[in-house]
Amino acid sequence: MEGSLSAWAPWRDELAQAFAQARKITQRYARTFYFASHALSVPQRWASYALYAFCRAADEVADGPTSDPTQALARLHALLDDPERFHSLYPWGPAWWATVTHYRIPLELFRALLWGVEMDLTKHRYETFEELEVYCYRVASVVGLMMVPVLGYSDDRAFYHAERLGLAMQLTNILRDVGEDWERGRVYLPQEELRRFGCSEAELAQKIYTPGYRALMAFQVERARTFYREGLVGLQYLPSLSARLTVRLMASLYAGILDRLEAESYPNLHKRVYVSLPQKLKLAASEATQELRAQLQHLSKRFAQPLVAVLVGLTGAALFSLHTGFGAEWRWMDSVYLFLWEAAVLGVALQVRGSLRTFLVGALGGGVAEAIGVYTGWPFGAYEYTSVLQPQVGGLPLSIPLAWGALVLYAQCIGPPRNWGGRAIRAALLLTGIDVLLEPFATTGRGYWVWVEGVIPWSNYLSWAVIGGGLAALLPFSPEPSVSAVRLLHAAMASLVILVGSFTFRHGPLESWVAGSLLLGLGWLWAYLPHWLPKVTTLLKDYGAFGGGDRRRAGRS
Repeated sequence: MEGSLSAWAPWRDELAQAFAQARKITQRYARTFYFASHALSVPQRWASYALYAFCRAADEVADGPTSDPTQALARLHALLDDPERFHSLYPWGPAWWATVTHYRIPLELFRALLWGVEMDLTKHRYETFEELEVYCYRVASVVGLMMVPVLGYSDDRAFYHAERLGLAMQLTNILRDVGEDWERGRVYLPQEELRRFGCSEAELAQKIYTPGYRALMAFQVERARTFYREGLVGLQYLPSLSARLTVRLMASLYAGILDRLEAESYPNLHKRVYVSLPQKLKLAASEATQELRAQLQHLSKRFAQPLVAVLVGLTGAALFSLHTGFGAEWRWMDSVYLFLWEAAVLGVALQVRGSLRTFLVGALGGGVAEAIGVYTGWPFGAYEYTSVLQPQVGGLPLSIPLAWGALVLYAQCIGPPRNWGGRAIRAALLLTGIDVLLEPFATTGRGYWVWVEGVIPWSNYLSWAVIGGGLAALLPFSPEPSVSAVRLLHAAMASLVILVGSFTFRHGPLESWVAGSLLLGLGWLWAYLPHWLPKVTTLLKDYGAFGGGDRRRAGRS
């Protein structure tokens, strides 16, 4: 905490106590926000507590134990009129004022919040949603606008989306608390919409759940979800990972209330639904995963093309070395090249949802099979790795399981999605084809591994087909990358195929080059046949209808 306050001297001790008081208020009254705030950096977190403390003081004017709401509201207005003079009236005041001045948050936002509180004191019904939207802006959207400077932003459009997200959250609060608000004499649901769905306040008072009421709730839930979607578009304008994760989590936790309302058929006239701690933890893990996926996709789009370009260039250098002998003693470059190839395939494919899981399944399955093979000779046959590929764990180079992951990922990404059998055939053909081409290069050419009996058993190729096809079949779907991503994947794979294939073609055995090329060709044909076959069929039909038909008619004449 000390580090977070140092920028807000001069009264460090006073600030420390004030921030601690703000934190205590947030922890007690805003449990959902307090839970989500732990994704923020320390300065952002404590600043958000200070802002919430003011919001809580305003909220208590309308709904708290205040004996004289008018006087309490006047004190808050006085604070805004002369914050230098009056901030010490509140235990959290110095922290709030330090936050406002440090992040340059306009005081007009806090005034708007107090106007919203005044609406709660004087206006208990809303004829239209447009009227309600003004209220929601004042009591919720402005809070989002206060937070934008704290979170940091790269574009002014972040403010609009923060406003929409605040609207979504306040509408969620309204839907959650319909019964409680009725007990306070307030009906936030627009009167116009109550009439449209055939609902009456008498039914609200008697807690009668009519079909019309549930239809009204479903309508409002969908409206709130629309605002959530609009609000979350603004994530792209928050540079900080911690800020994006916090906003994601807050939105997810509040939207979870809508899910609970739906799941329990809208019981909000007689009870308040909530998101339990286990559900919050699950949502937190889900949002963290989504944010990580978004970050990986961003990095992939930014660096994938340069990475493949480096790989292609290094492939050219490797071909020169392979056929001239220049740099042949630099055996460590083999490991570097293989890791770079794996990184290029994964880097491109990270643009696709599910690609990391596909890579990990392939790497784990292939790694387990390789480890068993090294120690038992089954299922591939008796072989062992040399010291060329480094680093190694238990005699197994780390690059080998990663190569399995990259190959399975490549097989899954190219071509249209298929059923499990189609995926298995595609992967079996491609993985076996690359292994057939690779064996002469890896054994006689570079000495990556040796076969104990001096010959490559057929069980090796059969195992590649079965394991590769099996791993592909286990995966629930095939990713669908963009055209540009597929081209980069093909460029990465072509680099490896050209490197190992050129050696096998030149040094033999020729049957390995022919068989490997044939299997790879069949794999690519199998991948793209469903895409091209309808086009070819259409072309043939057109040819028969126009060209062929004209010739037949000419022959008859």
